[in-house]
Amino acid sequence: MRPACLLLGALLLGTCPGLGAQESAPKKQTPSAATTAAERGDDEKAIAGLVAAFATAFNGGNAAAAAVTFAEDALVVDEHGERTEGRAAISAQLAASFAGSPGSTIAIKVDSLRFLGPDTALEEGRTTITPPGARGVPETTRFTVVYIKKSGQWLHSAVRDEFSHDLTPHDHLKELEWLVGDWINESQDAVVNTSCKWSVDGNFLIREFTMKTQGQPVLSGTQRIGWDAVKRQFKTWIFDSEGGFGEGYFTRDGDRWLIKVEGVRQDGKPASATNIVTRLGKDRMSWQSVDRTLGAAAIAGINEFTVVRKPPEAAK
Repeated sequence: MRPACLLLGALLLGTCPGLGAQESAPKKQTPSAATTAAERGDDEKAIAGLVAAFATAFNGGNAAAAAVTFAEDALVVDEHGERTEGRAAISAQLAASFAGSPGSTIAIKVDSLRFLGPDTALEEGRTTITPPGARGVPETTRFTVVYIKKSGQWLHSAVRDEFSHDLTPHDHLKELEWLVGDWINESQDAVVNTSCKWSVDGNFLIREFTMKTQGQPVLSGTQRIGWDAVKRQFKTWIFDSEGGFGEGYFTRDGDRWLIKVEGVRQDGKPASATNIVTRLGKDRMSWQSVDRTLGAAAIAGINEFTVVRKPPEAAK
């Protein structure tokens, strides 16, 4: 679960005692039980303070302090449907998320807050998680959270994260914008030149590569990278000059991208591989290929090598 998953949700009907009954058949409050506008104002301030405390703890990478804002039996459901139950489990999940993406920060925008009773409130809004430095683009999710008041203290009780569809394919692809430019890898056996640019519509990255040996081109091809809104992953399509083609999906692991590709060679044999691209800085990356197959047989992988960006004066 990513750190964004932990604030964040849609109402979990039936998980809060009495919530279903209040929604289906609200009862009139007697004057003695009714809360005043001033009391609601105090509750609004208390909930805003709770949200601010969570954000401060999150941005400080303090899982224990963030988990204190949840009830002991709180339930969190992320955008993939994965459930985390109980404050202790939420704390452990937060700690793992902070360790996996240190330095990420959260911004919380509340769209609405509604009180369902003296001790229950429903809030909707959006969160934006921003990775540190240039490791990625901010990710926005929508949430609804149920708060409950116990012993005079408001706490997160039931939360769910939902994908936000506000971002365009171009927005998502900004995470890979560092690939744009001209790159070269030179070895004793071959020279590989790669050029990456945005498509005219801005919704794809297009990479063209040429391999030369002894100054003569031996293989070239085109790769197109786009955003799959169903799988929520980057997808790639590859076509080479010999008539082979393939496709695959990107999975991020820190500064590494694992790209599982399957395709067909020009001779009709199926092939597959896992290519690993690691960003080593603004102008350097490494590439290797493992778990390679051709037909029904496993074949040798390609050892890791470094690719560098061409300086402006050398770029075509």
